[in-house]
Amino acid sequence: MNKNIQKYVAENISIISKILLFYVSGVILGVILFVFTDIKAEYIDIVKNILEQTKQENFESINVIANGLKNNLFFIGIIYSSIITIISPLIIMTIIVLKAIVTGIYVCTLFSIFGILKGIGVIILNVLLPLLLSLTGFIIISTNAINIFKDINLGNKIGIKEAIKQGYWFIISFSLISFSIVVEQLTSGLVISIYSKI
Repeated sequence: MNKNIQKYVAENISIISKILLFYVSGVILGVILFVFTDIKAEYIDIVKNILEQTKQENFESINVIANGLKNNLFFIGIIYSSIITIISPLIIMTIIVLKAIVTGIYVCTLFSIFGILKGIGVIILNVLLPLLLSLTGFIIISTNAINIFKDINLGNKIGIKEAIKQGYWFIISFSLISFSIVVEQLTSGLVISIYSKI
């Protein structure tokens, strides 16, 4: 497995680097939007309301996980559907940037609610750990979609071997994204505990 990952990264280092660059740029843009626009108070209220709801006894974590999977499947669907367009890489990078902007805004919102010290703990638990998994998954999916787009435009046929390879990486990437949602949900209890003490 480790050798497969190393080979995959080596073969796709250019695309992966671009995706990471776009993601970092999106996070920075999200921070800028939070600091220099009027969305700050609105997002703080939204996140506080969510935190208050999660404290209720009738809060169902299963629904959150199911909704998270649906939302991510929607984005994955857009990524793969974009292959039939002439601007597939642009659409994919736009999705990456939009998800990164949301991350940047969310991180700033958590710092505003929890402060610096508690905020760092909350972000490590509820953002960084799930993000490492979900971002890896989306990088793989985006890279594969761009590669398929390139093959189609070059007139290369996608054989059974390539289709199996794509399916293999899709299963891994979707598993990572799904597990990230579970991790986020598991750490939410600690976040709520920290929020209750503010």
